[in-house]
Amino acid sequence: MNMTRIIETSISLLRWNPGTIPVYQIGLSICFWSSLYHLARQLWADKSAEYCCRLITLLHGVIITIISALLHFYLGPAPWNNFGKENSPAHNLVLLLSLGYFLFDFAWCCFMGSEGIAMLTHHVVSLLGLLYSIYYHRYGSEVTAVCFGAEITNPVLQFRWFLREHNQYHTIVGVINDYLFVFSFAFWRFGIGSYFLYQSMITDKIDWVVRFGGLSLYFISIVFMYSIGKFFVRKYILKMKKKKE
Repeated sequence: MNMTRIIETSISLLRWNPGTIPVYQIGLSICFWSSLYHLARQLWADKSAEYCCRLITLLHGVIITIISALLHFYLGPAPWNNFGKENSPAHNLVLLLSLGYFLFDFAWCCFMGSEGIAMLTHHVVSLLGLLYSIYYHRYGSEVTAVCFGAEITNPVLQFRWFLREHNQYHTIVGVINDYLFVFSFAFWRFGIGSYFLYQSMITDKIDWVVRFGGLSLYFISIVFMYSIGKFFVRKYILKMKKKKE
């Protein structure tokens, strides 16, 4: 009975009336990620603040990728077949976890001054999109699908940083990780992502705010892809050409 009550209470926290902001739930999410960060600072006291923050970023990427993948590819329906519907508790779980993380990370980045305008803009657009879906209790399928496409490559990106930190980047593992990151980023953002964006543009079930948010994130991804492409060409393509010569 106690376990049943716990489950019922947990699910009730993932439901709220449209037109309201679940301040308590958002606060819990911020506390969750902040507490994990402070725990990491205690466990890895000899490491930098960035090291611990990237551990949290890695964890967030893994959690959101797994939950979103189960939600869209196992439980269904596919996000492009579920436009404009009311959020489910599972959608809200992903939204709340991501909102709390982005609020934590945005504050951390601003305080540390560690990121440029492109990443900060990405965070702001993501925060607004998450808040919009939470407030209206709609578009959870679309927004969590975007979360999946964005976060599935994040663990690979963080792993690249940790390889550098532990002097293992210039190994075969580092090369494989670079190739995996570049091609998976291109596939999910501009392969699947382009199809999803196209479907969201032609449907009449999505309002202009969500469409504008999707377009904004797509153009930010182009900026990221440009930087990633320059790095890949410089490090691998041009070096291969020089070796052949």
